[in-house]
Amino acid sequence: MSYKAIIFDLYGTLVENFSSQAYDQVQEQMAKTLDIPYPKFRQVMLETINDKSSGGYHAVEDNIREICRRLSIKVGTTQIEQVVTLHYEFSESTLVIESKVLEALKTLKGDGLLLGLITNCRPPIPSAFTQSSLAQYIDVPVFSCEERVKKPSRRIYQIACERLKVEPQECLYVGDGSGEELSGAAAVGMLPILKRADLTDVYDPHRPDVENWQGIAIDEISELRTIVSELP
Repeated sequence: MSYKAIIFDLYGTLVENFSSQAYDQVQEQMAKTLDIPYPKFRQVMLETINDKSSGGYHAVEDNIREICRRLSIKVGTTQIEQVVTLHYEFSESTLVIESKVLEALKTLKGDGLLLGLITNCRPPIPSAFTQSSLAQYIDVPVFSCEERVKKPSRRIYQIACERLKVEPQECLYVGDGSGEELSGAAAVGMLPILKRADLTDVYDPHRPDVENWQGIAIDEISELRTIVSELP
């Protein structure tokens, strides 16, 4: 088998997992800006999380307005804009890419490999990603909030393959194991590879894919070049 493409997860793989504690602090600021008690605000944020990552809201402001509607809170346009800015600035700050990752991606592309991305995410990650230094190295980025389907659904992996014009069996999938993404990749015929990541400050530290993992695992993206060369 000659592999033609590598598809990556985003958080915990190409960039560090964002801090759950830091995001909680941002949510507190958002609640304060809207004059909503934080516990109530956070509860509705959690209730809408699946809708956000599955494309239920076109933009962050749509989600914020829905939260206010559910809580019967009237807010002004300025407050909404301030909250959207807080959310966007946090999202943008999480896309810090180490130079060694960019160099590894550049090398893989130089070897003739196609590079894809599949991430379960919410607005405004797609626009923030487009402005990041990662974008130039990713041939096909696939965002769950735009496709209205999340990992580990077969469909989102198939979308990436269709746009890369490759078969799943010609792809490696690299991720930190969140949301059963590695099992999902294997189910469509990809070769999954675990990218070990620090899970001490994430919302989902207990991951079956990671806890039961017996396949290939890496600590650095740069290791992939050797792995690809040694695969049959």
